[in-house]
Amino acid sequence: MNRAEVTVYHFFIVELPLWGTVLLILGGVPLVAVLAQALMRRLVPPPRAKEHNDVAGFLVAVVGVVYAVTIGFSVDDQWDNYTEVRRCAAEEAFLVAAVARGSAVMDPGDRRDVTEAVVAYNRAVVAWWPKDIGETGQSPDERRTLRRLFTAIGELRPDTEPRQAYVEVATDRLTEVSALNADRHRQAGTAHLRTPMWIAVYLTSAVTLMFSLLFGLESPWLHYTMITGVALVVGVNLFLLVLLEFPLNGVLSVSPGVFTSTTGDLLRDLSASPVPG
Repeated sequence: MNRAEVTVYHFFIVELPLWGTVLLILGGVPLVAVLAQALMRRLVPPPRAKEHNDVAGFLVAVVGVVYAVTIGFSVDDQWDNYTEVRRCAAEEAFLVAAVARGSAVMDPGDRRDVTEAVVAYNRAVVAWWPKDIGETGQSPDERRTLRRLFTAIGELRPDTEPRQAYVEVATDRLTEVSALNADRHRQAGTAHLRTPMWIAVYLTSAVTLMFSLLFGLESPWLHYTMITGVALVVGVNLFLLVLLEFPLNGVLSVSPGVFTSTTGDLLRDLSASPVPG
């Protein structure tokens, strides 16, 4: 497998373990904001800063709207992509399983050959499932087992109308499986949000925090609580975007469980079916 291009702005983040990502984003963003607030209070004492609270409040409201739109669009886009990848993985698993189950209309020997080919394909998919960010490329086992599936269907000699219909439907389904397979590999090695969107997210997050620093409050603890809360909101949004960036990797990744479960069902069907003489 080859490592695909990963967006430079967050490569070092997604390569960290979960606790490292949490510490870096949910701990680092509030820490930087609090340190910046301490510096601002030293440079501009609260009595002087309070004179500009009306203007600062207006700017925060305007910037907050822009930030909300940018983050809202980005998170919604990321989540839609994640659910689409999950749907496609399930569809691929169910389509290839349907090819095996539909072979019940064939002779026991043909049925066993098709089902064993489907099980081999599912196992190859599970073995391929990316363990690292940016892994992509079809494995040799996947290519071999997919060819084996097409060959198994192509070698069937249907002698009845139901069997002829099965062969036609199975061929169509395998064509769809092949397309879904290619799309899965593309998704595995592609960062979803493009660089301009990440720049927009970082800029709006930074500007939102910057204008929040301009408020002048007499109480230090109230001031630090306010900026920590804003920083945590920004950090949580960034954390969510990072976790959803590669839908086949990470803590929130789509798992190959659907392939594993359908493989177990097919193996049970095989063990219950008579062995051809």
